[in-house]
Amino acid sequence: MFQARLLVAGVAQLVEQKTLNLLRNPMNTTPSKNSPLQGKNITVENEVIPSIRLYSRNGKLYMETSFNNERIRKSLETSCPKEAERKAQQVVLDSINERIERIVPIINDLLRIYEFNRLPVGKQANDDTKRKNVVRMRRILLEYGIDPAVDDIRYLARKYRGQPIPEHFAQYHSSEGVRMAKSIFSKGWMKFYKERFGVDTSFFANWVAVSLKPAKMSKFYCDERERALIEEKCGALKKTDVDLYKAYILAYGLGLRSSEVMRAKWDDLWQTEGNKIIRIWKPKGCDDGEIDGVGFQDRPCDPAWWDELMSLKSSDDGLIVPVIRNRITRKFPDFLRDECGMTCTQPFHRLRKYAGHRTMRLNDNNPFIAQQVLGHSSVEMTTKIYIGMPTVKTGKIPD
Repeated sequence: MFQARLLVAGVAQLVEQKTLNLLRNPMNTTPSKNSPLQGKNITVENEVIPSIRLYSRNGKLYMETSFNNERIRKSLETSCPKEAERKAQQVVLDSINERIERIVPIINDLLRIYEFNRLPVGKQANDDTKRKNVVRMRRILLEYGIDPAVDDIRYLARKYRGQPIPEHFAQYHSSEGVRMAKSIFSKGWMKFYKERFGVDTSFFANWVAVSLKPAKMSKFYCDERERALIEEKCGALKKTDVDLYKAYILAYGLGLRSSEVMRAKWDDLWQTEGNKIIRIWKPKGCDDGEIDGVGFQDRPCDPAWWDELMSLKSSDDGLIVPVIRNRITRKFPDFLRDECGMTCTQPFHRLRKYAGHRTMRLNDNNPFIAQQVLGHSSVEMTTKIYIGMPTVKTGKIPD
């Protein structure tokens, strides 16, 4: 009876070379010396490929091996030892490729997991922010010739001119873009990919490790002339465009973001123990709770602005501002620039900052109240922006 032991170094070499080819920079002709696969035996989920046993039965050669605790037995349909060796290597290679396909998905598949799932626990971005993070990630990868619709996650480990892609992009293009894309590889999401879907997260190391300078956060100072003009021009919308007037109340009066304004419904407004509340669904900050799998945040409101909004309520319990998206994201910002003289890049968001500033001043500069009104994830965020120039009390000039 023919029996032999065949080491699968050849198979390992084939798979290793295939993987290294994916990690190569298209401008280079050799793999990076820093590649985690360079010079090592191929492993799949930390399991080294075992040897293959060839044996003869009824004049035919068979193979037997095990891979990831799965025994593989197969007739090689030949009696020639050299042909049997070649076929056995191919069988193992096919098994490895099948396994790799399960743990190394196409990049777009990974992005869909991130975009359309929510972590079981912990802080996470809302759907709109996640969508923007995904868009930014795709744009970065396309800059380096990586097609997320075709290429798998091993491409995320590639380097450009010796630098990891996120490090190079942050240095020469936009660190903010990398900051957004890096959110896809937070500690919570890394655990989710690995435990829920079995994804090999080792290819994300460059994105996890990239060091970025802290984002600049400018303090907000109230421009009294601008504030007066905003209140005059936007106040007049009550007679000319009631929908934009309601958007103004939600942003300037209650401190909502533009995305929150577009989702706000009349039945999100309620009262408890004398407090006027608005419930924000899918908030950017921390959730206060969850209903039917959707997170929400309850924010206290300035009673005067809350009452003004409620005075405009119709019998319809749908959206408070039932307008198309472009009216909020384009027309209203254009109105704020043209009529109110606002020159900042995000005039709608500046209305929210006026709400934060007003809340601080009306509540003895208490950042904890402003944090609750604005829905910030931490009071540190509130103090960095809204504790600005102190008010100096009037002194007495000596005679």
